[in-house]
Amino acid sequence: MECPFCGKIKNDVIDSRLTKERTAIRRRRKCSDCAGRFTTYESTPEHFLFLLMKQHTPKSSSMKSPKVALAFISKTLQGLSGGIEKLGVKVDKPEPARKTKKPKKKTIAKPKRKKRAPVRKKIVVPRPKKVTATEEVLQIIKRHKRGINITKLKNKTGFADSKLRMIVSRVYKQGKIKRKARGVYVSA
Repeated sequence: MECPFCGKIKNDVIDSRLTKERTAIRRRRKCSDCAGRFTTYESTPEHFLFLLMKQHTPKSSSMKSPKVALAFISKTLQGLSGGIEKLGVKVDKPEPARKTKKPKKKTIAKPKRKKRAPVRKKIVVPRPKKVTATEEVLQIIKRHKRGINITKLKNKTGFADSKLRMIVSRVYKQGKIKRKARGVYVSA
């Protein structure tokens, strides 16, 4: 399963359970590389048939009744066969050949264009690349060779304490920084 955040395939299943309708399996997954969490739903063709029956049969009839299931399947197949027959008739009908006529050339006098002033080219100034919060924190940590603590990081970035701790925790798990002492971080 591909991670929607980083695109890596390596991930772990955290939780697995049936949905409320019991038509699919809901799996909660965690990416091993970026620690992102996402949900996947897995279903089988039998569940797909059950969902179709649930949508297209009256609510009063029992879903587990084999008569209802067979009636639904035969009705669906009859509809499909009718559609296939219509397509077969269209394919069997030959299309009449179309005669192509060459258009007559007409000479029309073109109006003279007025001369315009030359257009100035717009000078495009490259915009500075947007830096993510994680990159900003990493740059600050790399600048401090002896290490920097959370309070100094908070003053320099202006981020909330919880946001800053989450970023530091994630970057530490990725191995981009090391702990020099309690609450002091150095670039790896």
